[in-house]
Amino acid sequence: MPATPAAPQQKSSTNIMLWCVIVIGVALRLFHFFYNRSLWMDEAFLSISLIKMNFLELASPPLEYEQKAPLGYLWAVKLLLLQFGNGEMALRLFSLLSGIASLFLFLPVARKYLNNLGAAVALAILALAPPLVFHAVEAKQYSTELFATILALYLYMRYSNRPELQPLLRFGLWGSLLLWFSYSSIFVLAGIAGSMCLKFLQQKAWKTMLLHFIPFSMWLASFAINYFLFTYKHTESDWLIRWFEVRSGFMPLLPTSLSDLKWYLQAAYKLLDYPLGLLWNFNLTTSSLLLVLLKMPLLFFLAMAAGFLSFYKSNKQHLMILVLPLLLTLLASSLKLYPFYERLTVFLAPLLILLLARGVQTGSSLIPSGYRKWRYSLIALVLAWPVQSSVSQVLNPALFGGEKKHSFEREALMYINDHFQEGDVAYIYWNIGHTYRYYRDVKGLDYKVIEGKDLHLASDNIDEYFSKLTPDLHTIGEHKRVWLIKHRRNKVNIGAYDGQPEWYHKEEAGASIQKVLSAIGNKIDAFERPDVRVTLYELSNAE
Repeated sequence: MPATPAAPQQKSSTNIMLWCVIVIGVALRLFHFFYNRSLWMDEAFLSISLIKMNFLELASPPLEYEQKAPLGYLWAVKLLLLQFGNGEMALRLFSLLSGIASLFLFLPVARKYLNNLGAAVALAILALAPPLVFHAVEAKQYSTELFATILALYLYMRYSNRPELQPLLRFGLWGSLLLWFSYSSIFVLAGIAGSMCLKFLQQKAWKTMLLHFIPFSMWLASFAINYFLFTYKHTESDWLIRWFEVRSGFMPLLPTSLSDLKWYLQAAYKLLDYPLGLLWNFNLTTSSLLLVLLKMPLLFFLAMAAGFLSFYKSNKQHLMILVLPLLLTLLASSLKLYPFYERLTVFLAPLLILLLARGVQTGSSLIPSGYRKWRYSLIALVLAWPVQSSVSQVLNPALFGGEKKHSFEREALMYINDHFQEGDVAYIYWNIGHTYRYYRDVKGLDYKVIEGKDLHLASDNIDEYFSKLTPDLHTIGEHKRVWLIKHRRNKVNIGAYDGQPEWYHKEEAGASIQKVLSAIGNKIDAFERPDVRVTLYELSNAE
């Protein structure tokens, strides 16, 4: 049902509110960008390739640490590194630009699908959702994937009803370009093409459908060229598929157990938390029952359902545009071609937001005008957690990204640098070596180190493991003091399977190194954070 035209004064107030939301979203991203936190583990993995490799090498996988990213993204970041240096902010700049552009471009897209109130809700979720803010200032490609989805929706909005040659060629060229910056855009573009073809078939608009095969064919050709020249070299290795299997990253196509059925409910629940960042996590009570009720997603599921029904009744074409990419992604997940997992679902956020905001819009319209305050109460409930999280993370930036992704590895390495003395040596445990190598070059770290090797896959038991570490331990013993730095959560190296070998994880060989050093020296200093630990030992048997 079309929205009733707003009075000029009301329209002006709405515009001001929408632009205020955009300003807040931009300000949040800029704040966390200039706060310039340490690279976290995944950022460091990719950043090493971006710094070391030239354009041709970036186009010739594999990348270091088996990393994967679209070629357009890699080249765009490389250009910025050449211009601004190799620091964290330069690595994150392209993601920041994508995140800011997403806010501005989402405004006309939201207005296409929603009325003013719905558009304000949609824009506020995009602007405030903690995962989306995080990825906008992360040295990874997920912010660009998000922007590609919004741009694809905008291209559809602009060119889908213009069956002339030049608009169709522009439609095709822009869509083809997206595929070089975003792996996931194939799902969105395929969803757009599929929904449009279904519409043409229903209308028996054969000529119009034939004309639209111009952009669709261009997209297919671009995808094929990209895939066979570059992307196929990134095909998932067995260990990575297993990594996502352990984390329920693949949809069971044909459920055969209760566990399989639970996957669907859990996947829907997880989407509300990540990437939408809507699930309440308030710690306002000690009642475990109330905490569970607060985290129940009933309100959001109802809003999604209401949005689905509203689109179904008013514009099935719009509904298909939003739903088909999700269904195609789930199908790819069931075939183990694309994991349905956390950051890999960020590109779906605009589609889910539009559905949910349409539901809020529909629910608000059912509330009588005399109870307007209840309309705003509904909006407040939807936005409660994003607002609370955004404020908390500005007041305490250490909360940004959560415990998993907010890293203090730079601070740990600089702590050693600032307190290192002549005669010391730093032992870099294998699970933090990639971050050390990045900051060694960027920060010019010149203290003496021993870079520990990951030997657990080449050892059959802990005795053999320590036997192979003997040369490192002997070198350590020649120094007065040793700094041990290790990651506290990273227990699986690239290429290794979870929990394998069993003895390594059972024996906690990483912790055993600390026991060895404690046996030959005294702990005299420490730097500990949730993700990293630095320990200084004064060796009693040093020469």
